[in-house]
Amino acid sequence: MKKGLLKLVAFSFLVVSLASCAKAPQAEIDAANVSIEAAKTAGADRYAPESFNAASEALKTALTAVEEQNSKFALFRNYDASKTTLASVATLSTKAVEETTAKKEALKAEVTQAITDLTALIVADKELLAKAPKGKEGKAALEAIGQEIAVVETVNTEVTAGVANNEDILTLSDKIKPAVEKAKAINTELTDVIAKKGKK
Repeated sequence: MKKGLLKLVAFSFLVVSLASCAKAPQAEIDAANVSIEAAKTAGADRYAPESFNAASEALKTALTAVEEQNSKFALFRNYDASKTTLASVATLSTKAVEETTAKKEALKAEVTQAITDLTALIVADKELLAKAPKGKEGKAALEAIGQEIAVVETVNTEVTAGVANNEDILTLSDKIKPAVEKAKAINTELTDVIAKKGKK
């Protein structure tokens, strides 16, 4: 009777052990996936790619480790390492979101300054265009420059409206940077033309 009871207890213990060992950390996996999605929604994959990729790689590593444990006999499964890696996914995702917020604020300040600079450059370019020599040969070139200034001015207007409407700041930054460079190039070109005219 005692032997039978001991066998039953031992068997029950084994069943409990197998059940507890065999459980994959699904809750931790779900939480890690949620944190990755939250980071992606915040734009971390674009604004903080290094940190976002680190979080994504940590998740892949954890899932691979989980699959590796799943393939083992239930009694020998151990998900401790996987759980540790899954916990790091949330930490890395949070870091990526924080970096994204900081990057967006920095870019907004840069774009706002670029708008100010570009507005001043457009005014200066228009003034120089008015002073530029208008001979037969130069007329067509000046008309082309005038059209370029108009394009730059349109970009400036669009970016200004974009900032006011809280549009994607990275896109606005990529849009205004070449416009500023173009306005500077026009300024240099017109300044040189006027200087040459003065020398003649």
